Amino acid sequence: MTTTRRRLTIIAAAAAIVAYGSLLRLDAYVGKYGVLDRPAWARVMTHDVAAFARAVRPGTVIWQRIATPYAGGDPISYLKFGREMTSFYQPHVREPVFLAAIRVSLWLLQGQDAAVSLASAVGSVLMIVAAFLLGRELAGIWAGLAAALVMAIEYDLIIWSVDGWRDDMFSAFALLSAWTLLRLYRRASFGNAVLAGLVCGLTCLTRVTALSFIVPALLWIAAAGRARPSRQRLTYTALAAGLSLAVLAPFLISCAIATGDPFLAIDQQTVYYRAAEGARTEQSVSAGRYLADKFAARPIATMDVGLTGLFVRPFAIKWNGFRVWLSWLGTALFWCSLAGLATAVFLPEGRFLLLILFASLLPYAFTWNIGGGGEWRFTMHAYGFYVVAAMYAIALAARRMDRRMVLAVAWRAAIVVVVAAAATAIYVVFPWFVVREGIALGDSVSVEAGPRDVVFFRSGWSPATAQGNIMVRVSREPRAVVHFPLPSKSEYDVVLRFDPVAPGANPWAMILFNQQLAGRIALSTTPGRVGSYRLTLPRDWQKAGDNELAIASSGAEGARLWLVRILPMRPQAQSQ
Repeated sequence: MTTTRRRLTIIAAAAAIVAYGSLLRLDAYVGKYGVLDRPAWARVMTHDVAAFARAVRPGTVIWQRIATPYAGGDPISYLKFGREMTSFYQPHVREPVFLAAIRVSLWLLQGQDAAVSLASAVGSVLMIVAAFLLGRELAGIWAGLAAALVMAIEYDLIIWSVDGWRDDMFSAFALLSAWTLLRLYRRASFGNAVLAGLVCGLTCLTRVTALSFIVPALLWIAAAGRARPSRQRLTYTALAAGLSLAVLAPFLISCAIATGDPFLAIDQQTVYYRAAEGARTEQSVSAGRYLADKFAARPIATMDVGLTGLFVRPFAIKWNGFRVWLSWLGTALFWCSLAGLATAVFLPEGRFLLLILFASLLPYAFTWNIGGGGEWRFTMHAYGFYVVAAMYAIALAARRMDRRMVLAVAWRAAIVVVVAAAATAIYVVFPWFVVREGIALGDSVSVEAGPRDVVFFRSGWSPATAQGNIMVRVSREPRAVVHFPLPSKSEYDVVLRFDPVAPGANPWAMILFNQQLAGRIALSTTPGRVGSYRLTLPRDWQKAGDNELAIASSGAEGARLWLVRILPMRPQAQSQ
């Protein structure tokens, strides 16, 4: 095959994948929001082309019609802001790229509210293109095509794509930024510097938080090289940084002039998170001050939240959108992506992309457990990196390896296993220190059944399972033990939230604290409410460190435990 024919074949394959992803998103829009009767091109797309789109999606997919479009969230605000937009660099709490996309979409759709869906759908389709470009740059043509196909068919991405959020647009620009920065890292040239500078600037104008990964990535590129960085590399990195700043600066300056805060679009969000944490104020603080205050108040808990938000939660909540295609596909991609991320540590380009990935997650890592901060869409941009990592692993595995390469891979795999085991152990025990910190600060702290409860529920319990909207453990031995830390001997009460599994045959339970009988509880059940029982922990029985509370239920079926809440006794009244 000639070079020209091969290039045309690749372009045709990429275009077919993008077209297929576009059809799936069109079908989602019509299924959720209905058809449009104007203008003519929109009528053709939503009536005629959508009929074809229905034929190319899985038969198991049924879209739920949205009775009141865009209500109850940011999309309706985006529409309002888009209609009110007076200039691209106007001072605003929202960055201008997505608002400008809505403005253009309003013109294309003759002012209809569907413009916000069109803007987000364009971002979602652009994400497919960006995944192809990044995958091709990192691991070759076939990896790029495979990454694009995966992003095109992922069900969760399709669901979000037409709902009018800006996360699709930001995800596309984040991947495009990574692509241009990787090109600049590999080949420092004038063209790559200009491309990286412009794309990174637009990414910041989609979300200013993109500075969290663009700045360290440019510093990494500037410092790259076996010896000291060459003057040419420094020059082109400076050019990229200068162009990015030139694109972004007018927005920051306009916000500073109008409000006194150049980072208004970031800092304004602290109002929401502080309110969700119970702060009675509508005044914003800088994101840096907000985070510093959290570390100062609760360093262990904040670190636990941050590490989980960086390394665990964004990855764990993905991979569910492939079940409509193949039941095993998401699991296979999960493990391939883990392998790709682990392999990347040992390669310069891999480490560079890992820097971009984890730095891009920093703005969300410390707020995912507050209010709506844990929504799937906030880490949507990381999905593309995970998918590209999966294709990277497959591409590496497909290469022919000699004996020397096999030994190198085995040695690196051993290192990864050891590091992963150590990281898992730390992740498992960290909740113990978070609970201890909270008790030491005088907070009422709950030890709950859940995915990270093994350090508390060590013996006598079933695995944690979901029942309704809570997680519970069921006692499987005559004595089921809950461990918890006390920083010192003091005045404590505990509240146990549990029910008998079989109420009629299990009327009571004995509670032992550090092997001393703390109480005999007559159990009762109330439909829709887990039983609540309060006990005092005698000071003489307490230990500074590991303490245990055993539940010995009278019936053979055991008890169903939700949580144990430790209440440090302070002068003010305690709430349960």
